[in-house]
Amino acid sequence: MLTNYKMSPESQLNPYLVQKIMTASPDELVSIIYEAAIRACAQENHTKALESVQQLINALNFDEKEIASTFYKVYSGVLEHLYKRDYDTAREILTDLRKTWSQAMHIK
Repeated sequence: MLTNYKMSPESQLNPYLVQKIMTASPDELVSIIYEAAIRACAQENHTKALESVQQLINALNFDEKEIASTFYKVYSGVLEHLYKRDYDTAREILTDLRKTWSQAMHIK
Protein backbone atom coordinates (compact mmCIF):
# COMPACT_ATOMS: atom_id res chain seq x y z
CA MET A 1 0.00 0.00 0.00
CA LEU A 2 1.22 3.53 -0.75
CA THR A 3 -0.10 5.32 2.34
CA ASN A 4 3.42 5.91 3.67
CA TYR A 5 4.78 6.91 0.27
CA LYS A 6 6.22 10.42 0.20
CA MET A 7 6.94 12.30 -2.98
CA SER A 8 10.22 14.07 -3.37
CA PRO A 9 9.95 17.90 -3.46
CA GLU A 10 10.84 17.88 -7.16
CA SER A 11 8.01 15.51 -8.07
CA GLN A 12 5.26 17.19 -6.05
CA LEU A 13 2.69 19.00 -8.11
CA ASN A 14 2.16 22.69 -7.59
CA PRO A 15 -1.51 22.90 -6.50
CA TYR A 16 -1.84 26.44 -7.89
CA LEU A 17 -0.59 25.29 -11.30
CA VAL A 18 -2.85 22.23 -11.25
CA GLN A 19 -5.86 24.46 -10.50
CA LYS A 20 -4.81 26.91 -13.23
CA ILE A 21 -4.55 24.13 -15.80
CA MET A 22 -7.76 22.39 -14.78
CA THR A 23 -9.81 25.58 -15.07
CA ALA A 24 -8.11 26.98 -18.19
CA SER A 25 -9.84 27.34 -21.51
CA PRO A 26 -8.19 25.66 -24.52
CA ASP A 27 -6.80 29.07 -25.56
CA GLU A 28 -5.37 29.62 -22.08
CA LEU A 29 -3.80 26.15 -22.14
CA VAL A 30 -1.87 27.10 -25.27
CA SER A 31 -0.65 30.21 -23.48
CA ILE A 32 0.44 28.08 -20.51
CA ILE A 33 2.40 25.81 -22.85
CA TYR A 34 4.08 28.85 -24.40
CA GLU A 35 5.09 29.95 -20.90
CA ALA A 36 6.51 26.51 -20.14
CA ALA A 37 8.48 26.48 -23.40
CA ILE A 38 9.86 29.97 -22.79
CA ARG A 39 10.86 29.06 -19.22
CA ALA A 40 12.54 25.86 -20.43
CA CYS A 41 14.53 27.85 -23.01
CA ALA A 42 15.57 30.38 -20.38
CA GLN A 43 16.79 27.51 -18.18
CA GLU A 44 18.33 25.75 -21.18
CA ASN A 45 16.30 22.68 -20.29
CA HIS A 46 16.51 20.89 -23.62
CA THR A 47 14.04 18.11 -22.87
CA LYS A 48 11.30 20.34 -21.45
CA ALA A 49 11.71 22.86 -24.27
CA LEU A 50 11.33 20.12 -26.89
CA GLU A 51 8.37 18.58 -25.07
CA SER A 52 6.62 21.94 -24.80
CA VAL A 53 7.02 22.75 -28.48
CA GLN A 54 5.84 19.24 -29.36
CA GLN A 55 2.72 19.89 -27.25
CA LEU A 56 2.12 23.07 -29.24
CA ILE A 57 2.38 21.04 -32.44
CA ASN A 58 0.00 18.43 -31.03
CA ALA A 59 -2.51 21.18 -30.22
CA LEU A 60 -2.75 22.34 -33.82
CA ASN A 61 -6.15 21.92 -35.43
CA PHE A 62 -5.55 20.78 -38.99
CA ASP A 63 -9.23 21.28 -39.81
CA GLU A 64 -8.00 24.86 -40.24
CA LYS A 65 -5.33 23.73 -42.69
CA GLU A 66 -3.77 27.06 -43.70
CA ILE A 67 -3.39 28.42 -40.17
CA ALA A 68 -2.23 25.10 -38.73
CA SER A 69 0.31 24.65 -41.53
CA THR A 70 1.75 28.11 -40.88
CA PHE A 71 2.10 27.44 -37.14
CA TYR A 72 3.55 23.99 -37.88
CA LYS A 73 6.29 25.59 -39.98
CA VAL A 74 7.07 28.12 -37.25
CA TYR A 75 7.14 25.43 -34.55
CA SER A 76 9.37 23.26 -36.75
CA GLY A 77 11.76 26.21 -37.02
CA VAL A 78 11.75 26.54 -33.23
CA LEU A 79 12.56 22.83 -32.95
CA GLU A 80 15.51 23.33 -35.31
CA HIS A 81 16.86 26.07 -33.03
CA LEU A 82 16.40 23.80 -30.03
CA TYR A 83 18.22 20.92 -31.72
CA LYS A 84 21.10 23.35 -32.28
CA ARG A 85 20.78 24.41 -28.61
CA ASP A 86 20.08 27.96 -29.77
CA TYR A 87 17.83 28.68 -26.79
CA ASP A 88 17.93 32.46 -27.13
CA THR A 89 16.47 32.48 -30.64
CA ALA A 90 13.90 29.83 -29.74
CA ARG A 91 12.89 31.84 -26.67
CA GLU A 92 12.56 35.05 -28.72
CA ILE A 93 10.29 33.36 -31.26
CA LEU A 94 8.18 31.74 -28.56
CA THR A 95 7.91 35.01 -26.64
CA ASP A 96 6.66 36.81 -29.75
CA LEU A 97 4.19 33.99 -30.44
CA ARG A 98 2.90 34.02 -26.86
CA LYS A 99 2.43 37.79 -26.95
CA THR A 100 0.55 37.63 -30.25
CA TRP A 101 -1.51 34.63 -29.10
CA SER A 102 -2.46 36.31 -25.83
CA GLN A 103 -3.49 39.52 -27.62
CA ALA A 104 -5.51 37.62 -30.23
CA MET A 105 -7.27 35.46 -27.64
CA HIS A 106 -7.63 38.32 -25.09
CA ILE A 107 -5.61 36.46 -22.45
CA LYS A 108 -3.91 38.39 -19.66
